[in-house]
Amino acid sequence: MTFLQAVILECLRKINEERTIYSIYHLLSGKKSSQTIQDAHLFQLDHYFKTIPQMNRMDYNFNITWLAESGFIFQLDDSQKYKVTELGEEKLRSILYQGPKLPHLNGWKYQDTAILLWKRLTLLVQTVSHLNHQDNRYQAIQRDPDVYKWIKQFLKKYQGGRRNLSADLYAELHQIFSGNFPDNPLLVVLRLTGRQLIGMTNKQVADTLRMEETECHFRFLNALHFIIEQTINQKEKFPLVHIIISDIFQSVPYTKSTLKTYELLQNNMTIDQVAKVRRLRRSTIEDHVIEIALMDQQFSIDHLIDSQKREEIIEAVKLLGKKKLKPIMENIEHVSYFQIRLVLARLGERI
Repeated sequence: MTFLQAVILECLRKINEERTIYSIYHLLSGKKSSQTIQDAHLFQLDHYFKTIPQMNRMDYNFNITWLAESGFIFQLDDSQKYKVTELGEEKLRSILYQGPKLPHLNGWKYQDTAILLWKRLTLLVQTVSHLNHQDNRYQAIQRDPDVYKWIKQFLKKYQGGRRNLSADLYAELHQIFSGNFPDNPLLVVLRLTGRQLIGMTNKQVADTLRMEETECHFRFLNALHFIIEQTINQKEKFPLVHIIISDIFQSVPYTKSTLKTYELLQNNMTIDQVAKVRRLRRSTIEDHVIEIALMDQQFSIDHLIDSQKREEIIEAVKLLGKKKLKPIMENIEHVSYFQIRLVLARLGERI
């Protein structure tokens, strides 16, 4: 079993047949829909959000088929829902006990930042390496024009001067890797490109470290997320790395559209008023409100649902042992799907 298959198996166990297998696909690939975002938090799977953005449906279906044929899961009727078998539960316990620990993995909070951090860092390391040898003729490791532009602006603005940049960057990275780094620094270092040195691919790193390829990928992400975490918490200690992420990290990672809705709601506008101003459907604005309720515990929902209805929804969830909307709706009078979703979003994993 690959580590990715173990992750999928863990996700299936946590959603407990309450969602289809494709809810997990959307989670791992990073679909920023209201349903996926809410499910990520509701089932305590937000750390896996967008950790496999390059995965397509064919690859995902292959892994589902392999898990089913191996006896770890089975399909419920003709639906797209699967249940983890006793064999699957046993295998999962073994992997979670013996496998790698990923305490810093937080896809929802860090993954967008991690993707851009890596692009900028790899190009910066390559650029600095060539500048040290006064070599301006090389093929850039990153082709993203925005990243290339950012590096040029960074080099112009850097106060320490280009001569000191190499030493300063090395010092910060060395401090990160030699401190309480959660894994083997080679997971990151072997991928870096310099003058006359091409960084390794994930597969090459995995082979070098004698590691399964998808496990190597997740451990690499855990390492990147650790770097972001340390840099955000100790920016005075890692000023260079902090500059790399300061303009891209969001402590509350709202989608752009949700952020616009949030700003209007802060002006005491109603959902209908926001929908009219933004020329969007009410259901779209409701999706934004759900996302805000998930992210911001200070955001009041009192004007959207009274305390009595809130308690009735909580009791229905406890009674049914499910987080499906329809069964909850059938047990409570005069409550909307939006209100149920709102209560589930606010309470999240505490239910």
